[in-house]
Amino acid sequence: MNKIKLKGLNETVVHEVLDNGLNVYVLRKKEFNAFSCYFITNFGALVDKFIPINEDEMIKFPKGIAHFLEHKMFEQEKGETVTQKFSSLGGSCNAFTNYDYTTYYVTGVDNFYENLNFLIDYVQSPYFTDDNVKKEQGIINQERLMINDNPYRIFYMKSLENIFVNYGYGKTIVGDEKDIYSITKEDLYRCYNTFYNPSNMSLLVVSNNKEEDVINSVKKNQEGKKFDRLGNIKIDEVIEPENVKKEYDVIYDNVIKTQISYAIKIKADKFLIDIDKALLYIYILIKSNFGEISKFNLDLKQKNIIDDNIQLGVSMYGDYIIINLNVSSDNEDKIIELFNKKFNDLNILEEDFNLIKKSMISKFVCYFMSVGSIMDYLYNDYFDNKKITGDTFIKYKELIFDEFKMVVEKFNINNKSITIMKPLKEKE
Repeated sequence: MNKIKLKGLNETVVHEVLDNGLNVYVLRKKEFNAFSCYFITNFGALVDKFIPINEDEMIKFPKGIAHFLEHKMFEQEKGETVTQKFSSLGGSCNAFTNYDYTTYYVTGVDNFYENLNFLIDYVQSPYFTDDNVKKEQGIINQERLMINDNPYRIFYMKSLENIFVNYGYGKTIVGDEKDIYSITKEDLYRCYNTFYNPSNMSLLVVSNNKEEDVINSVKKNQEGKKFDRLGNIKIDEVIEPENVKKEYDVIYDNVIKTQISYAIKIKADKFLIDIDKALLYIYILIKSNFGEISKFNLDLKQKNIIDDNIQLGVSMYGDYIIINLNVSSDNEDKIIELFNKKFNDLNILEEDFNLIKKSMISKFVCYFMSVGSIMDYLYNDYFDNKKITGDTFIKYKELIFDEFKMVVEKFNINNKSITIMKPLKEKE
């Protein structure tokens, strides 16, 4: 077993790679009664073209197949449903698919080992038939229609789609109607056998049980289960250029007031420092200049140019840092003009830098006040690095103003995408 010290937090994650390749991470909180278990496969909505295990040719699968597979994993060949079984054990279960991963989880207070083992067992027991796949197609298509009825979700996805030329961010995670109805049980098994191999998966556990006992329980669970040996999964490589797909786009939907998304795309390696630190520095820069207590934001509200605070986002997508400002206003031309002007006059005092840094550190420490937020921390670390690193918190502490100024000097808005969503009544 390997101990990963969460630097600056006085916490330790115990990590072991099992003989079948499964990564198990356990963080023990003796004083907490609750537990949380995440079972993750490195397979999300971005991946739909790859060479399946034991095959030789690159295959293009229907969009949305990772999400479809997530749904079908709750199907049991006989007996209680997955939800009913967890309910009888006192556990609360669910799953979600994003662009990079599919995650199955259970949380609860009682029957920790029973819940943990059933989580592993059902995810490792696929059951797909022509009939249950056909039934699920209708269910998922209804989910697609519900998503399409949400204009703000459509707006979010469209703004992402306008940023990326080749990356699949912004495409629907559930797939289009033709994709959903083209998926077969054979497609699902080929995806499952490739990506749900233990060597492509990780188990994250937060509980009050001894780390060694948890890992030994997982080892015992895996004994006797046979999996094909999996090498490196060959996925179709996608190269993303620095320019945005669309610099300006207007859509119409059932909204009362115009929505504006102002997004900036920057290659992360341009800052020549640790990417996580670059993200933190840029967040501080954007927070200080556009945040809810910034002079810029307050002025816009006092002049009734905007109704509410500017919504800020600083995230990593592939090789790129994306800064996104979202705001509701009927004066989109004025908003864009003011944003452009402000981005050419970004400023922050060292005193303000240190105040925001302290605020971020305080917020981060609060992660460790509950099992759920601890798991959020672990999952975010895993999401960013495909493993638990333990370095995240110390990077907050190591932020310094001189390095921040170097990042600001390299910051630019050369590649930006503006997406506008107007009320349907304004469509000519």
